[in-house]
Amino acid sequence: MVQKETNLKPIDKCGVWSVRVFHLYGGSFRKHSYISNFVKISVKKTRPNNWVPKKTKLKAILVTAKNELKKIDGSYVKFRSINTVLLKKRLTPKGKILMGPVSVSLKRKKFLSSFCGSI
Repeated sequence: MVQKETNLKPIDKCGVWSVRVFHLYGGSFRKHSYISNFVKISVKKTRPNNWVPKKTKLKAILVTAKNELKKIDGSYVKFRSINTVLLKKRLTPKGKILMGPVSVSLKRKKFLSSFCGSI
């Protein structure tokens, strides 16, 4: 569960170490976002001389979360941290490699081409 002003860690290899959420897509009264929801983020910490500078505003998608995600067979999936993937305009990841697990609930038609190697 992610709210505004939440600090997150991206899992794609684009040189960004920390980001902060400042907008949740899905209506003006939305208070929380979950796995596979879009958020608007601001870059806080980066590698020196990175091609994604600080204070950059980007769109991201949540790929893991700490809260439990119930599956159809009755089991639960729970991750240790909340991670995001930074996106370009055409819903493709900014980094070329995703480091770590990605939730299976991202299997939408939009993202099959983007995350087919990591699911």
